[in-house]
Amino acid sequence: MNRLFVRTLFAFLLALLLLAGLQTVAWLSGFQRSVSVWNRARADAVADTALRLLRGDPSLDRADIPAEPPLAVYDPSGRVVFANRGFGAGRGAGAEAVPVLEKGVLVGYYRTGRMLFQADSANRRFLESLRRTFWVGASASMVIAVLAGLLFSRGLTRPAIRVAEGLERMARGELSAGLPERGAVEIARIARSANRLGSQLEREREIRRRWVQDIAHDLRTPIAALKAQFEAMQDGVLELSVQRVSRNLREIERIQTLVVDLEELMRLESPEMHLEPAEVPVEPLLDELHGRFALDLERKALVWRQESSLADLRADPKLLQRALTNIVANAVRHTPAGGTIRVVVGASAAGPQVVVGNTGTPIPAAEREKVFDRLYRGEYARNTPGSGLGLTIARRIAELHEGSIRIDDWEGRGTQVILSLPE
Repeated sequence: MNRLFVRTLFAFLLALLLLAGLQTVAWLSGFQRSVSVWNRARADAVADTALRLLRGDPSLDRADIPAEPPLAVYDPSGRVVFANRGFGAGRGAGAEAVPVLEKGVLVGYYRTGRMLFQADSANRRFLESLRRTFWVGASASMVIAVLAGLLFSRGLTRPAIRVAEGLERMARGELSAGLPERGAVEIARIARSANRLGSQLEREREIRRRWVQDIAHDLRTPIAALKAQFEAMQDGVLELSVQRVSRNLREIERIQTLVVDLEELMRLESPEMHLEPAEVPVEPLLDELHGRFALDLERKALVWRQESSLADLRADPKLLQRALTNIVANAVRHTPAGGTIRVVVGASAAGPQVVVGNTGTPIPAAEREKVFDRLYRGEYARNTPGSGLGLTIARRIAELHEGSIRIDDWEGRGTQVILSLPE
């Protein structure tokens, strides 16, 4: 009884039985009303016949008066005027005398036996025909209802069975096996939700797989190099010097930066990540960026320019600041000494945008999309510090804002990164 098919069929048949019971009650009630109407009509007919007999109606042929019901008619003095054979057989002798009045004047009496509906031969034939029709119709209805219930139950449960089988496949790890979104609205919604869940789990599994590959790829080499350095110093092959230790510490700091950036990117790619948008004043944002990189700008004698035609940007303040910090850090890192960095905030046809340009060697066109891939370090950046995740994080933040990020030439002077936000 726990299977949906059995329960659905049982409920369907139970509803059918209840409906049949209600129809039977209605039929019996209607039949009783019909019998009552028939009895009243027969009683009126008997009273009319008695009156006509007492009046001596010449149009009434006594031979045509039926033997049923038993009838005896008396004049006011009690003398028998008429009695049919049924009455004569004693079937109405004990009946109560009913007065017959004409315009309020007593013209006689009549006695009649009990009038049964089934006693009439025509009524008996009618009842027999009605019974046969009822049982044939009930049997045919039951067979049709059972077949309809089977088809209905199978039509209802088949999509549910397919959804259950699909969920079992997903539980075994077959996340790409889609569920058919057919059947009842509720079952189709379950299938649609399960397909979305499967796609999300597939994406998360792919993200985890890429995380493992990326971490193994970017940590294996520096850790192996550090291990070799320390083992060589331990064995006396290499001299233990301040310069060598400092170089190894810088490498450890780069690994630490990579781990922190990986953790940040994992948080940004998590399905639980939600924005907290607010109005971000542009001028304080640019001033803070300038102050954060003031020491690096001074060390490389870089020129900083900032422009804005907008007072505010609608974005998550912390995430926007993180994205711009990564973009500017990348620009500072790849701008040669004495170069220029320009940050412009303005409006475009697609919405607000922040443009960070820097002078120097432009990024090759073939690498402009690849630089946003995690841990990608092209020829232009292979010998520079950094985790290789800064622009990847910036792109993810742009996607969370339903915006975009791209790289273009800066009027032949270098490269510019354009972060676009929605209206």
